[in-house]
Amino acid sequence: MNLYLVGEREIMGLAKHIDFDVVIVGGGAIGAVLALELDRLNYSVAIVELREPLFSSTNPERVVALNDGSRCYLEALGLWKEIEAFGLGDIRHIVVTEPGNRGRFDLHADDLQSADNEHALGHVVEMGHLLEPMYRALQDSSVELIAPACIEAFEVQQDQVSIQIRRDDELSTITAALLVGADGTYSQIRAMAGIGVFGWDYNRFGLVASVTTELGHQETAHECFRSSGPLAFLPLADGRFSIVWAATPAEATQLLAMDDESFIYALQKAAGASTMSKLGAVTGISKRASFPLELTIAKSFAQSRLALLGNAAHTIHPVAGQGMNLGFRDVETLIEVLARAKAQQGDASVDPGQSILMQAYAEKRRGDVMAVAGFTESMSHIFGSSVPGMKWLRGMGLDNLSSVPALADLLLQQASGLAQFKQFKRPEVPHA
Repeated sequence: MNLYLVGEREIMGLAKHIDFDVVIVGGGAIGAVLALELDRLNYSVAIVELREPLFSSTNPERVVALNDGSRCYLEALGLWKEIEAFGLGDIRHIVVTEPGNRGRFDLHADDLQSADNEHALGHVVEMGHLLEPMYRALQDSSVELIAPACIEAFEVQQDQVSIQIRRDDELSTITAALLVGADGTYSQIRAMAGIGVFGWDYNRFGLVASVTTELGHQETAHECFRSSGPLAFLPLADGRFSIVWAATPAEATQLLAMDDESFIYALQKAAGASTMSKLGAVTGISKRASFPLELTIAKSFAQSRLALLGNAAHTIHPVAGQGMNLGFRDVETLIEVLARAKAQQGDASVDPGQSILMQAYAEKRRGDVMAVAGFTESMSHIFGSSVPGMKWLRGMGLDNLSSVPALADLLLQQASGLAQFKQFKRPEVPHA
């Protein structure tokens, strides 16, 4: 691939010397899907990625939970069949419990009103299996991949961004109408732009591993809420579970140091008798890994000629498995804003980095992100509370949620992502 292309682009009726309409920093799933979408809107696009893309499995597997709204989105892009062909864990049933307390709440895909019951509430996908079809599609596009490479500096000007890139020992400068930061929780682009964040460190680590159980998963995800943090069992394609266990630093250190037998004992105890009666005994365990849990939300999702997407804009607690789904909705929103501007102008030459479009994107995303962050924070605080009487109230609440059909359906719509997916109404874009 070429490092970059140089040419005259026609933007808003004015000829400007730019190398790309959009430069995306970060070649993960969010950056790759955004590049594909922008390419289909006839924008010239480059992805700058620190490493060459890798699609192989890891131990433990690095997985993401995709709700059915994300499946609908990826299916519309023509990517889902290839992702599905690799194998994925379907979530048709979610069970929420608190070990050592009464009460249980169940969500079933069959109860989702106005839904195709062949589809699940969500799916658990290995990251490499998600990325590989995206990169195959990128090979058939005009998107340029600049990797391995990093951003040394950038300067936002009135009508473009000047970006300095280091590749091996060479420095190059390219220009773009819009610079996108899709480079993760510790976003270099966000920091270099001077965009602050609010949030906090939970003083918890997420311990991840893959486990085999006697009874398999039966397309069911289990969420066990504990005072120190939730323990989730997510179904994998081969019948095993991927676990995400929120633990204090001291707990995480001990759990990582345990031999397999001791870890399995601790895991079964933490999950509780109710959950283990559905899973059967844990019979196998992969390697373990951990990562810090934190809430990080950018104070601004966009500026003139700059936008943040995915974890660069928001990193939330994994309790509801919504991180990647939020990122895909970032992409949908930005593309909807650009497509609407093109449809209104009646031609394909719309400056993607102009302030009014960046403001529209930021305003549209803020409400969704804050709602999801608020929900995950509420769940963490409610189940982490030791106030007298709260444990009894939690048990009563879990028992009674299922008896309120309207509330149960609302939770189903939110868990499946279909409520959010239905909000997107992308206009037809005239072709140049």
